[in-house]
Amino acid sequence: MNDLNALIFGLFGATMELLPRVFPSWFPPTGADQASGRALWLDVMGAVQLGLGAGYLLRAHVVPAAARILSAIPAGDRGSFALPDPRIVSGR
Repeated sequence: MNDLNALIFGLFGATMELLPRVFPSWFPPTGADQASGRALWLDVMGAVQLGLGAGYLLRAHVVPAAARILSAIPAGDRGSFALPDPRIVSGR
């Protein structure tokens, strides 16, 4: 998958999520609980499509950017959050 594919997955997913809300007359209730099987299927598949596209973009761009930002912290600042040395035992 590449960035264009991920964006298209996201667009298809968003479209699938929006169709039952924008055009409710296209999805008449068919079940005893007045739910539409078509609308439910589009909601689930839209969430899957959005998840695939967003997951790829997150893994391909956000995680490396966060790693670059965190690796840019100077070495002197890293020690301020370090835990005490576990080999030092006090009170024995």
